[in-house]
Amino acid sequence: MTGTISLPDGAGPFPVVVVNHGFIPPERYWIGQDSGIFGDPMAAHGFISVAPNWPGYSGSGPGAPGLPPIVQEMVATLDLVSSLASLTQADMARVALIGHSNGGGISELAMVVDPRVRAVVLHGPVSSDMADNARKWWTNNPGGTGPVGTPDANPDGYAHLSPRNYFAAGQPPTLIIQGTSDQDIPAAWTETTLAALQAKGVESKVSWYPGAMHDFAGNNLSAAVREQENWIRHAFGMPALL
Repeated sequence: MTGTISLPDGAGPFPVVVVNHGFIPPERYWIGQDSGIFGDPMAAHGFISVAPNWPGYSGSGPGAPGLPPIVQEMVATLDLVSSLASLTQADMARVALIGHSNGGGISELAMVVDPRVRAVVLHGPVSSDMADNARKWWTNNPGGTGPVGTPDANPDGYAHLSPRNYFAAGQPPTLIIQGTSDQDIPAAWTETTLAALQAKGVESKVSWYPGAMHDFAGNNLSAAVREQENWIRHAFGMPALL
């Protein structure tokens, strides 16, 4: 696996954020794209920020065989979490996931299977019902669904694949940040994910940014990253940014 890491000065231990970038065609991807903007500001405030390149991206090896691509990406993310124990500066009791778009879907999957994840921030995430994502994107791309096939042909497989069906009390506090003009992610998807989290007693909220599109920039991005950090600080019992 390749990727980036930003380490604060000092011996630590420092809390960790793992940033999952959104979908970018491999031929257009550059290392740190769609991850540094979320993680690097937190490294300046005493967090270790790590961001994996997806399987097959920028020198990362192929994904685990026999799995849909988004699950291959989730496995790579959790492999990275496991490797954090080799960093003496890392506080393994304070690990958060940040995900944008498809990276939000990766983070949704990881939060329901790995109790090491203690806080989650999702920026314009894909649906927590993977059938929605398959119908909108995956079935239009060769190999996009992997072995799971189509939702119509394999509804049970998609039910098993969908993190919404595994939300449960005790899972990490989850913040969703999204623009009201997001052109890629329907607001109804986000509201349904939030309702499913809250129905299971997961501490969660959505923060809507008026007029913002799928990719934040400028003041919207600065405000979202600040809100993201304060959410994670809250989950870890740390003081908020002033």
